[in-house]
Amino acid sequence: MRITRTASRRKLFGALLCTLSVAACGPAPEGEPSGEKSPEMGSQENPVVYGTDHRTDVYAYPASALRTRAEKSTVALMNPSDFNASNPNNVTFNASTLQSAYNLCSTQRFLNDPTPAFCSGTLIDDDLVLTAGHCITSASACANTRFVFNFYRTSATTLQTVTTADIFSCQSIVARQQGTVGGRNLDFAVVRLDRPATPRFEPAPVRPGNTALPLNTGVSVIGSGSGIPFKIDDGGWVRDARAGTLDYFVANTDTFGGNSGSGVYENNNVTVAGILVRGVTDYVSQGGCNVVNQCTDTGCGGESITYVRPAIDAYCAVAGSMRLCGTTEPPPPPPVKTFTFNVTNTNSAQQNTTNVSVTLAAGQTLSFGTCSLPQAAGTGDTYLRLFNTATNTQVAANDDSCSLLSYVSFTAPSAGTYQMRVGCYSSGSCSGTVAYSIQ
Repeated sequence: MRITRTASRRKLFGALLCTLSVAACGPAPEGEPSGEKSPEMGSQENPVVYGTDHRTDVYAYPASALRTRAEKSTVALMNPSDFNASNPNNVTFNASTLQSAYNLCSTQRFLNDPTPAFCSGTLIDDDLVLTAGHCITSASACANTRFVFNFYRTSATTLQTVTTADIFSCQSIVARQQGTVGGRNLDFAVVRLDRPATPRFEPAPVRPGNTALPLNTGVSVIGSGSGIPFKIDDGGWVRDARAGTLDYFVANTDTFGGNSGSGVYENNNVTVAGILVRGVTDYVSQGGCNVVNQCTDTGCGGESITYVRPAIDAYCAVAGSMRLCGTTEPPPPPPVKTFTFNVTNTNSAQQNTTNVSVTLAAGQTLSFGTCSLPQAAGTGDTYLRLFNTATNTQVAANDDSCSLLSYVSFTAPSAGTYQMRVGCYSSGSCSGTVAYSIQ
């Protein structure tokens, strides 16, 4: 549900965001044939309208906590080329209208809205934004992303004035996951801004605890579907809570490409319960133009929404926040060990790999990678797999967590010996240092 515009980001998303009529891909498989790169979670075709289209402009939505969240807590992710800040008191946007960008029929809604955003996000602390992991994939993507507040309409024909004080840069990616790790399919990023957004803007409250949302719980989404100014959709409900994994839930929200990373709120307490990450096709052809793809409330595949708790836990494992973690002090890092590798023709880490085994107690978490850990490094396109040695079965894998480099975090369900296998994508060559820690 991220909209891709720049060539530097096409490797991960290009094949999957290619047309308006291609159906959504499923979660990335743990193993795939040589020469076929598995799609990362979230990097696929996008949502749809279920039943009635509940999308509402911010100005038209009744005064409420949800409207406040749209005005004070929501950001649109853009590239610097997507806006013109030559007048710091009146930023304008360099983008086609929705009708032009998607060749929409004249019967469709929001035709004259501009489309500069590629993802959405939510302010959850003074200088922290929560979004989807596939929206910001690397340090270079971070450097090229701007977070724009106040991107909403104040009337049918007028946008809220955006100034340079409303636009923030990405200082760093603090916590991120994209893919299936330890049986949990997760897609999130917590990003630190270049300066605090408060008190000008307000962090949205995060849903406490780590329990599944009950089936049929009402949920709302706020974000920039198809790149347009913020819309509020308050008509969704939970169709599948996935209580056994607590990685993501499925709902029937009316969301589109550009809604990736949007905050999904449970309606009772208006707290952030999840992050919109993927769904089904946005638009379908009707004659010589396109219309919104419509499903019944219980039809199609539903929209996948990563639970918020794994993102908060990942952040609090490496940093501090009184609001999110109950302490401003980051936890002491676990000791990091390393080993080097220099391999070729590994068939995506299925042969000729460098292998290292570790023993884990039940509940311990092994983190290892060629990125995301101190001393981790790599050249080439690395690929990691983790096997339970007792059964010789794969329990986790990752290809491109950090652009071409890889990272895995796995929590052992039972005590045992696990083997890290390091290779390269397809038949390529790669080398570097794998860092790993156990906690």
